[in-house]
Amino acid sequence: MWDERKDQNRWQMKFILPEHNEALRQLHLKKQKIDRSTLSPEQLEEFEYTIATAMSEDLSLHFNLFDQGFTRELAGKVVFVDHLRKEFRVKDDRGDTNFIRFVDILNVKTP
Repeated sequence: MWDERKDQNRWQMKFILPEHNEALRQLHLKKQKIDRSTLSPEQLEEFEYTIATAMSEDLSLHFNLFDQGFTRELAGKVVFVDHLRKEFRVKDDRGDTNFIRFVDILNVKTP
């Protein structure tokens, strides 16, 4: 009678080549990517109102952003809105200034 565990171990991978490891990582990332959602005019109007209110009252906001197929969160205060470039600047808690395009916003809310 043969040992079933020994037979299973024989076919397990003992090592992975760096190329295979990178290919597996890329495949895993590809499965996690999302498509850019299209926001309704009502949602855009709500976001504009939330941002305008936060700027006038010097409040911090929480943003969910689309970033190359993934979502990214950012918290900070909007310091400038550029309507020509359709982007704005958010100063985060560390004092860094982040440039955010209007089309990348998935959600905006006050804390």
